[in-house]
Amino acid sequence: MGGYQDAFDNHVRTKLEASFGKAVGMLILASASNKSGAATMGIGAEEYTRLCDAIAGDERVVGMWGVSGAQDALEQWKNAAEIS
Repeated sequence: MGGYQDAFDNHVRTKLEASFGKAVGMLILASASNKSGAATMGIGAEEYTRLCDAIAGDERVVGMWGVSGAQDALEQWKNAAEIS
């Protein structure tokens, strides 16, 4: 289970904060958590996947990265979880 939390913290959260800043990154994470019904702490495979899908579909993410950029990030995040 630690692998998914590590992937979330080190890949998903880091990429969002690098692109949007800490405050907006946290808003995106909170919105995705609410939308997906998945917590951002102590997450397992199913929660990780739901969160990543919700983040990649967020209008702020798509607006900043474009549809293909958001899908590329989603693919990278899913791959990161597999190797963590």
